[in-house]
Amino acid sequence: MNTNKKKPKNICESFTPELTRQFIIDIDIALKKIDINPVKELLEKYHIENFQDSIDFIEALDYCLNGWKKEHMGSKIYGEVTTSDSKCIACEHGKGMVVYEFEYIHSLAPEPMNRVVYGRDFGILFDIRNEILFEIRVCNAFLDKGEMERLRIV
Repeated sequence: MNTNKKKPKNICESFTPELTRQFIIDIDIALKKIDINPVKELLEKYHIENFQDSIDFIEALDYCLNGWKKEHMGSKIYGEVTTSDSKCIACEHGKGMVVYEFEYIHSLAPEPMNRVVYGRDFGILFDIRNEILFEIRVCNAFLDKGEMERLRIV
């Protein structure tokens, strides 16, 4: 039996418009967990974990999801993870993206520092062409909510 399946060379070869729409829903759910493991599992589920773009994405995302944690300080999410639309202001200038925002505390820090609520955000840029995902990237240069609101008024 000849199973001569051509191995995809790019992420886009793994997606259809329907799979792209479902992936966007699934990655949103995974990212809101602020945990790298569900994201890695999702890339495996869609069979895109070994592409260089996916490897780069996980590497950049790891800092966003883990860089705020302090060992032995009881770091934990405080409240819900929220999202908002934004625009890239650097390498993909003007391209739409989704910003994930969350607050956290270090519950085991000495008083009163254990009551301080910190905030963090990161952007996810989806390169979708003709309804097919070509690339997913972390973006750290984007407009904040206030800037987006001012742009809507103009």
